[in-house]
Amino acid sequence: MITVIGDYITDQYIYGEVIRISPELPIPIFNETYKEYRAGGAGNVDANLRALGNESSLHCNNVSISTKTRYVCDNHIMFRSDHDVLTTFNGPYSFDLTKSKYCIISDYGKGVVNNSQEIIDYCISFGCIVIVDPKKSLKYYRNSSIIKLNKLEFEKYSEYDNYQEALEKYNIAALVITCGKDGVILVSREGEIKIPAIHHPVSDVTGAGDVFVAAMTHFLNKEMSLYDACVKATRLASISVTKFGTYVLTEEDIKQTKTIFTNGCFDIIHRGHVDYLKKSRALGARLIVGLNSDLSVKSNKGVFKPINAQEDRKAILESLDCVDEVIIFDDPTPFELIKSIRPDIITKGGDYKTDDVIGKELAEVVIIPFLDGYSTTSILERASGK
Repeated sequence: MITVIGDYITDQYIYGEVIRISPELPIPIFNETYKEYRAGGAGNVDANLRALGNESSLHCNNVSISTKTRYVCDNHIMFRSDHDVLTTFNGPYSFDLTKSKYCIISDYGKGVVNNSQEIIDYCISFGCIVIVDPKKSLKYYRNSSIIKLNKLEFEKYSEYDNYQEALEKYNIAALVITCGKDGVILVSREGEIKIPAIHHPVSDVTGAGDVFVAAMTHFLNKEMSLYDACVKATRLASISVTKFGTYVLTEEDIKQTKTIFTNGCFDIIHRGHVDYLKKSRALGARLIVGLNSDLSVKSNKGVFKPINAQEDRKAILESLDCVDEVIIFDDPTPFELIKSIRPDIITKGGDYKTDDVIGKELAEVVIIPFLDGYSTTSILERASGK
């Protein structure tokens, strides 16, 4: 469970066309055709968490809600009108966080997170990891685990110029600073790491921060490192800015960040192997093949295997366009390798059952049917004249 606490905003889009210039004043007359409503603010964070497959609980201003109205002509926003409603979210807080590992504080300055320090302390009392998207001085978010903000916001909301000093003074474990075309700076007590940007044509940056914080928390919840979570969040946020308006990720978007893992001996590569690997790669953005070493193959299949040495098998696999990386492992099973990679999906051939797949508790399992008539055993039998 991931809990989101913050300001819900309704993003309203009024679409239409400019039909003429007003005879009363030199202004365009906008003829409205239809309206669209999307969840903004904390609502957008919650929607993207759910799109990523998380169970999410939203605590927000569920009565008085701010509205941002955008008038759109030919997919261009002509102007925006805001109706701000300031609310309060006073303690004592009674919502149950016993099932929540992460709490996202989505502060848009509409009042729900006025008592931010009390809310953070309440979340911490349940053992939650607190992630903040701030809208005021960082001194109001002390003891947070992670604060995600852009570079201009850091300059505005921090009393300190130095990132490390800010971490120490506010007792924050990490800062995640988004820098647009310059990527992301990940700051922890160990130092700073830069994550390069992924450049796409930008259509609309509305809600990109919501997508980033939702995606980052999602991947952290899957036990990825903060660095790896930010790399994947950067990729998804870069997709969102190519879309018009407040955006909720789709399955196709999410697929573009998924890592696929499969393993095997791949001793004599045949058409069935290639078909299997292509179908595995089609499930995501990256296919990693765990290749049983010569030692591992002998341990599992006997002293006369493999026929081809591990470096030869590796070279053949790496020559396939559908394979992104090959890792040789010595263990009898790939469990430790899977633990280190943390793939999104593990694929196995059609003779497997999900319950029998090594690493099933670490990732989604997809069974890919065999291509009929192709197997290493049948090739060896034909070669021996059987």
